[in-house]
Amino acid sequence: TVILNAPFTVDHPTASSTFSGTMYWGAASTSHTFYAYYPYAGSAGSPAATIVPVSLATAQTQSIKNNSDHIGAQTGALDFMVATPVTVTSPANTNAVGSDVNLSYNHLFTILEFQIKGTGTTLSAVKLSGSNTLAFSSGTIDITQAPVTDVAYTIASKTGTATQAVVTLTTPATLDATIATTVYMVINPGTQTGNCLIGLSDGTNWTYISKAAPNGGFLRGKKYVVSVDAATATDPVIDVDGNIYTTVTIGTQVWMAENLKTTKYNDNSAILNVTDNTTWAGRTEGAYCWYSNDETTYKPTYGALYNGYAVNTTKLCPTGWHVPTNTEWTTLTTDLGGLDVAGGKLKETGTTHWLSPNTGATNTSGFTALPGGSRDYSSGTFDYIGRYGNWWSSTMNKSQQIYYRTMYNNASDVDGSPISKTYGFSVRCLKN
Repeated sequence: TVILNAPFTVDHPTASSTFSGTMYWGAASTSHTFYAYYPYAGSAGSPAATIVPVSLATAQTQSIKNNSDHIGAQTGALDFMVATPVTVTSPANTNAVGSDVNLSYNHLFTILEFQIKGTGTTLSAVKLSGSNTLAFSSGTIDITQAPVTDVAYTIASKTGTATQAVVTLTTPATLDATIATTVYMVINPGTQTGNCLIGLSDGTNWTYISKAAPNGGFLRGKKYVVSVDAATATDPVIDVDGNIYTTVTIGTQVWMAENLKTTKYNDNSAILNVTDNTTWAGRTEGAYCWYSNDETTYKPTYGALYNGYAVNTTKLCPTGWHVPTNTEWTTLTTDLGGLDVAGGKLKETGTTHWLSPNTGATNTSGFTALPGGSRDYSSGTFDYIGRYGNWWSSTMNKSQQIYYRTMYNNASDVDGSPISKTYGFSVRCLKN
């Protein structure tokens, strides 16, 4: 049976519409399965194709605030839909016009609706950065796939994958404190490990806000409304690897709101990545690792684990920042009411990352302490992910041990003592 690759034209650009076009039956009184997709990428009269090209641009353009035409109502729109396959029986006389074929289309991607408020500042672009693919330059999709609710379609041969997407407003908007400016972004569905970064540009500079992705990830065919207060966006801190960090002010101190992820010192020299347990335990120079040597799973959320020798170089944090001293850690906990309660005010709430019961966690400080675990000084083994968060200071005692801080899933206090430099702990940087 020869079926032509036929383009059909929508009669009314609404949620439900008829389509105009011509397609010819094959054999009489025979089951025919119809496949369809939008936007059309073939050429009329070409052989039928069920593997079709698809892409999702990382650089997206919205004409003016509150306008969504770039999603699906104009040439070059970002939306892509695949119809649920439908099987019908052809008429006994194949010259006849058959009954209507009713197709239900399913969205391939996810829509984010950013509702942004501010006070008189200019908004020229919105950026989303994550840990996994948000856009890609090319790929293919088999349109014979039967959709499953909330499950992403399989897209093969993806190239040019990107972990960020940017929407630029052709006409920049002026933010208002009471009426939200709406910006629409289309992204690839899927999970994002750790928080996503939302960037706001005034046309010259970027500021950033860190927000958790929805539980279960971004689902296909869904629209997520993201409320953004531009006043909470902060200037970015960027390490030599290009990792971007948000910040938080607590008292008179400005801290990174995330654990350090860099694999290089701030002079651009490499930090040794040690994966072998025995080598780690015997190391007397700077080193880092990812928990369980699994960068993909642990880097985006928990950052890296560094030994104390890396801390001692004084080159671990980005220029203008440093590993806090023991006294500076004490200043932090004192500002938050003392060691007995400060842990609760520093810890991320809930049990997504901290194991239950995550005692006392309120994160009222905005520090968002996470339980990145540790690497043992003598065996090189990994332990305590989800239970303990451990952070280095830069202060050594007379025995050449370094002070550190610990928070627990089952307590609201903060502990601190000196320990061997061979341990692997997290690092939070403090602004000079």
